Amino acid sequence: MRKNHLWYNFWRYFIVKVGLILFYKKVQVFGKENYPKGKPILIALNHQNALIDALLIETHVPGTIFALTRSGAFGTKFSNWFLRSLNMLPVYRVRDGLSSVTKNNAIFDQCIEYLGDRHSVLIFPEANHDLRRRIRPLSKGFTRIAFDAEVKNNWELDLQILPVGINYTEHRRSRNRVNIVYGKPVSVKNYQERYEADERKAANQLKSDVSDEMKKTVMHVPNLDQYPAMQVILTDLENQEQEYLNPEKVNSKVKKLSEQLTPELIETGKEVVEIANQYDISIKTTFGRKKAWAYLILLFPFYLFSWLNNILPYQPIKRLINTKIKDHTFDATVKYMLALFLFPTFWALITLIIWLIGVPWEYAFAYLGISVGTSIFFKNANHLFRESLTRKKLEKLQKDEPEVYRTFIEGIKSLNEFRSKVL
Repeated sequence: MRKNHLWYNFWRYFIVKVGLILFYKKVQVFGKENYPKGKPILIALNHQNALIDALLIETHVPGTIFALTRSGAFGTKFSNWFLRSLNMLPVYRVRDGLSSVTKNNAIFDQCIEYLGDRHSVLIFPEANHDLRRRIRPLSKGFTRIAFDAEVKNNWELDLQILPVGINYTEHRRSRNRVNIVYGKPVSVKNYQERYEADERKAANQLKSDVSDEMKKTVMHVPNLDQYPAMQVILTDLENQEQEYLNPEKVNSKVKKLSEQLTPELIETGKEVVEIANQYDISIKTTFGRKKAWAYLILLFPFYLFSWLNNILPYQPIKRLINTKIKDHTFDATVKYMLALFLFPTFWALITLIIWLIGVPWEYAFAYLGISVGTSIFFKNANHLFRESLTRKKLEKLQKDEPEVYRTFIEGIKSLNEFRSKVL
């Protein structure tokens, strides 16, 4: 079971986690008292941000973790070997073909074997990903693994399903805050009588209970019709990001807003988000981001160096996201994976060139160290540039389509007034 232990932990902690430390501003874990120590764990994780979700759990949850990953990622011989060496297992969906789905039997058996050895298995019970802040209906796959594991161990395994929620300040961008929240574990053994009486009812009850616990670990907007208005009010116009990273606080606000949102405000929310998406205008950048001018001025030299030093290796990433990536849930994953390779390669190349042209090695390596240290400022430096572009987009919209501009601005004003009144 642990034949790849050293290799797995080398990539897990020295490559992936170090990269995540640079990629994100801060990652915090809450609810650690809920982690079931010394027991097999089936980690039920929400899925909003593609591969980044799994990487954050792999590097911030203790113990050996085996992660179920969509089969498409295992398409080549190399990727199949590499991902499996990192404890990732392919899971097949109906869209992969009915013949492929039967391969899940062997994968699920492997999961049960790992659980029997007191390891953890990571699964995305929603079975798909979505940037919206909510828990979607769960699939039945995880209940099959859970019950089969207990049955094969005569209900003595004491398998715990740990609901975990990942909360991002901004899903698609780097240098943001992430809160990982452990919910209260669900003991599968408590469902033994239900399972022996009616397997289907037991599975449905387990799904329902796990879903309820997962909803407590993230911001959850149950009414999709209200979602655009909720998005603008609770995230885009909120400059204290910790407010919507705290599930208990933000879900209390969701409940309060849900009870008072009018059909007119719901429609306004839809219009505002639709215009923002159509004209590529960030509501948060324009209206909801608090600017710490003193901080920006003080660190301006670092921002300038970081922007000039990193703008070139960033171009392939920017081009790929803007022209090739259609599903924005992959944006952060693409940025992270490519930046993990492109930025260090570029810095190493420049260091080598500096040394080869005769600059003393101490200065060449000083450049390398400064490049690594100031890389954390690139996002903010680039953000100042994006703010300027956003203002130009708004000016162009006001000039070319004044009615759309008025609808957008007045809509944000209405939602902000409602926000101030209710919250």
